[in-house]
Amino acid sequence: MVKSWNLKGPKIVVEPPGPKSKKALARKEKYVTNGIRIGLPAELDVAEGPFMRDVDGNVYLDFTVGIGVHNCGHRPAAMVKACQDQLDKFIHICVMVSPYESYLKLAEEMSKICPGNMTKSIFLNSGSEAIENSLKIARAYTKKKWIFSYKTSFHGRTFMDIALTGKEKPYREGFGPLVPYVQHVDYAYCYRCPLCLEYPSCNLACADSIRTVMETAPMQGDVCSLVGEPVQGEGGFIPPPPGYWEKIRKICDDNGVVFIDDEVQTGFGRTGKMFAIEHWKCDPDMLVSGKGLSLGMPLGGVTGKEEIMAAPPPASLGGTFGGNPVCCAGALESIKLTKKALPNTKMIHRVEKKRLEEWKEQYEFIGDVRGLGAMMGMEFVKTRKGKEPVPEFTRNTQLNCFRHGLYILTAGTYSNVIRLHPPLVIKQDLLEKGLDILEAAMVEEAKKSGLM
Repeated sequence: MVKSWNLKGPKIVVEPPGPKSKKALARKEKYVTNGIRIGLPAELDVAEGPFMRDVDGNVYLDFTVGIGVHNCGHRPAAMVKACQDQLDKFIHICVMVSPYESYLKLAEEMSKICPGNMTKSIFLNSGSEAIENSLKIARAYTKKKWIFSYKTSFHGRTFMDIALTGKEKPYREGFGPLVPYVQHVDYAYCYRCPLCLEYPSCNLACADSIRTVMETAPMQGDVCSLVGEPVQGEGGFIPPPPGYWEKIRKICDDNGVVFIDDEVQTGFGRTGKMFAIEHWKCDPDMLVSGKGLSLGMPLGGVTGKEEIMAAPPPASLGGTFGGNPVCCAGALESIKLTKKALPNTKMIHRVEKKRLEEWKEQYEFIGDVRGLGAMMGMEFVKTRKGKEPVPEFTRNTQLNCFRHGLYILTAGTYSNVIRLHPPLVIKQDLLEKGLDILEAAMVEEAKKSGLM
């Protein structure tokens, strides 16, 4: 039986970080690499639904959901039971040794829910590992070398993935030389248009510039793939304008380029569709999944068109723990839960968009509000006209929310975006409560920093 903690909150009983959390942070400093940075300094004890409790008794409302993982809340009973049932059978054998039902059934389910004609899958340990495998598959299929990625992208922390990721600090700095033959191009970041144009009069010139690079030496005829998040995640929750991905799809088709859709953060209901690319009339060649795929169990996947997925020879792909049977069992239940939660994203989007747009009208330091479904963000600036990023103010707002019982995350190329990741199952009253905490925090910090 799944134990229920009946957590209620937010509730702060001692200002975080409390004494027990401080001891945990001291242990971290002593025993854990400095490469691991703690964003919100509390040791968590238990989580349930939209809430988390730390070891000092504070209960937080979670608008991070494990960086976009717990889309259906923490520890949904049905998913936990599915994992427990598989644990009672066997924990590991490795699919390269012998197949098992949860892996095969998950592959079958992915072929049904993914857009377009993508029918074959491989499952790995994480979204990062899945991105890397998607590129191996694409190169095996095209026999070409150049890979296109976006300057505002984030695709993970493996060596290949940091080469794809555009942000230098903290992801790439000090780790060079990086994997070669990666070309970074401009994204449709309309608020900060790299071409200093405006939509729609621009006619999506940013996409045309990608075609120019792709069709010019030394890359002409030798571009393997373009990897893109339908909505930029770590880059600042940036959705491109209508028509963008359709145009990119045409450019890829014209040049024999494999279009890889990175849905690690945007997938499984986060934007109001099962996969974010479904907001456009654009079917990818491969789709990379993770995070919400398994609601907390370590799992990533690549699903693609049959002829592409057939390109790597036998035994060229795999991994000891990839597609672990317990993780696959959890993912199968996660998909069911996501389908049930999807309708609630309309309420989340309506409430968040209304509140965020009202704040934008009221507060000069909010330069932009954007997003799809339950993936909304706002970009903080010093002045609307100058658009100067204010990363310190953004971080202070995050910590202020933390002290008042709300977990939120920051993002953006300039670290000046607040991103909202509430669970898709959240009730409106709790959503409003979290937004109340956020508004109070940013107003307080704006007064301190002279932005008001």
